[in-house]
Amino acid sequence: MKVTQDEVVDRQALLHVEVDDERLEKHLQRAYQKLVQRTAIPGFRKGKTPRRVFEQMIGRSALVEEALETLVPDAVAAAIEQEDIVAYGTPRVNVIESEPIPKLDVTVPLQPSVALGDYAGLEMEAELEEVTDERIDEAVNRAQQSLATWEPVERPLGIGDQAVLTVVGTAGDEEVLNGDNVEFILSADSQTPIPGFTDQIVGMESGETKEFSLDIAEDFPGDQVAGKTVDCKVELFEVKAHIVPDIDDDLARSVGQGYESLEEMRTGLRKRFEEAASDAAQRQLQENILDALLETSVFDIPPLIIEHEAEHVLYDQQQALARYQVSMQDYMQNAGKTGEELLDEAKESALTRLKRTILIEEIAKKEEIEVTDEEVAAETETLFATAGPQADRSQVESDEAQSSIRSMVLRRKSVERLAEIVQSKGAVTPHAGSAITEASPEPVEAEEEEEENSQDESED
Repeated sequence: MKVTQDEVVDRQALLHVEVDDERLEKHLQRAYQKLVQRTAIPGFRKGKTPRRVFEQMIGRSALVEEALETLVPDAVAAAIEQEDIVAYGTPRVNVIESEPIPKLDVTVPLQPSVALGDYAGLEMEAELEEVTDERIDEAVNRAQQSLATWEPVERPLGIGDQAVLTVVGTAGDEEVLNGDNVEFILSADSQTPIPGFTDQIVGMESGETKEFSLDIAEDFPGDQVAGKTVDCKVELFEVKAHIVPDIDDDLARSVGQGYESLEEMRTGLRKRFEEAASDAAQRQLQENILDALLETSVFDIPPLIIEHEAEHVLYDQQQALARYQVSMQDYMQNAGKTGEELLDEAKESALTRLKRTILIEEIAKKEEIEVTDEEVAAETETLFATAGPQADRSQVESDEAQSSIRSMVLRRKSVERLAEIVQSKGAVTPHAGSAITEASPEPVEAEEEEEENSQDESED
């Protein structure tokens, strides 16, 4: 097979391929065997037409067209191997001629390269959010409200109480209200279920029945009652008061976290909030470091890889819109964007995603960061445990899932190591400011929704 290669431009190799007769014949025979089984030729049973006759009847062009389906990937793979090229992603193929000998132009993306910025020279510190007494008080108050209960009381119904009642309301001959043993919380200026209803039942006592009429305004948002008089009959069965527990040791013991006293609860809350603040500060520091490195590093990424990643960005966006039953066309119309503008945005997002991936891979390589089988197993168990009781273990134990988990752990360890270097001020100076080096040989693919979330957690 004849293959010529142009000069590499933009980290992409352009190959001109002329398919040899032997390779073409193999795929023509395969195409014939496929087509002859489903094509009726007069005078022959399906699958029994000799190839010479079959080719005369349907035309050589149809046979070649069918053959290209298997010939193209075979010829492209052979050409890349012949030229000793390491492809980084899916090549783009143009069929220049199909007859008499197929000729192909093949654009092959090569591995991206990056010249890292001096990350050991960065000066950044984690900024911890202070855990104030007010925040602890708010958490205790939320716990207090969550443990509040509704208890029956023997007194007239008032604002803030809960009424257990039956109500029937009619407007003319139409029934517009009908509730049996409903629990209704009274609030000031309430318009529910209709204006004036709350005011009429305030002061009622358990076992009391009351009838009243309410004139509803024309502009009330309810066609059934707007501009009408509603005749109501209410029977009150029970009055309940909102009982809020005291903030004391009993409250602490009731929250179910093993606290024995209010002081112990406040101490536990503070520790939990401080740990969360520390984690958030570290994630933000890692994000700031990555942003700084993105600005100071120089990338050389094949355009084909960016286009491929942009397709994934658009697909992810389309899937997200579909969950809200919104089409991409409707989204573009509402946002006032053209398809070209949307593609440009996708390419920009794709470029950022690719740069971050390549950057982290290069850090991992330079810092000689590795992931052990034990770390992958531990992460697998964590993911499975958080997936819920309906989770299928095979989903996290497949080869593809295990590879993704290994990559996820590698990214997390890499950004954590990066933060350590920045905070320790130049502990690994020899690795900083490297010359242009090849990125990891693993192809860059669009991240799955769950993997992206995990990457965000490690990189934030």
